[in-house]
Amino acid sequence: MKDILFLHGALSSKTQFDHLFPLLNNKFNTESINFSGHGGTLINPKGYSFEVFAEDILKHIDSKKIEKINLFGFGMGGYAALYFAKLYPNRVQKIFTLNVKFKWDATSTQKEMALLNAENMMLKVPSFANNLMMLQGIELWKNVLQSTSDMMLNLTKQHFLVDDDFDKINFPVLIAVGDKDLSSGIEQSLEVYRKIKNAELFVLPDTDYPFEKIDTKLLCAAILRFFE
Repeated sequence: MKDILFLHGALSSKTQFDHLFPLLNNKFNTESINFSGHGGTLINPKGYSFEVFAEDILKHIDSKKIEKINLFGFGMGGYAALYFAKLYPNRVQKIFTLNVKFKWDATSTQKEMALLNAENMMLKVPSFANNLMMLQGIELWKNVLQSTSDMMLNLTKQHFLVDDDFDKINFPVLIAVGDKDLSSGIEQSLEVYRKIKNAELFVLPDTDYPFEKIDTKLLCAAILRFFE
């Protein structure tokens, strides 16, 4: 069976995909990893960076002796998948990304960073803050928020993926986005799709950004079709 490595989004962990795997395991070998500093793991001395996340992917597939991997990445995980492919193009078979923010301008990034203030989060969305504490660890969750905020700010200064990187991709890529995802946006996804030679665009109907709200059956059907 084909191997698919699932890459989680910001503020999440490898458990993000637990509900998908039972629907896919009769077709694929499915695995997920925690990026460094997520799911209770220690933050790399380099902080949150896509160089570190690419190393996480490489270490995993090397440990499994997988020569070429299929990648599914949600949000930050999708960006990391494409950056990994930039560094190691010969180690990738196919990539499926979902709700990836490709453009990090200062104005929209500052708005997203403001949502990552721990004190405000505990006051305004305490249930989300409590879930984050459970997921990342009560001693680490504030560090996760700060490191994620720092990573976002860095993305406005350093472009890890540029037009030339998309032009060089020569394996199949599926760019998926929810039609109601205002963070990533259909326009950004469409622009990237047009730059990749062997790409597909998939717009999920009536779908916002949060992974937990995405139609599981619809997503699994798209995964099965693309990777099979």
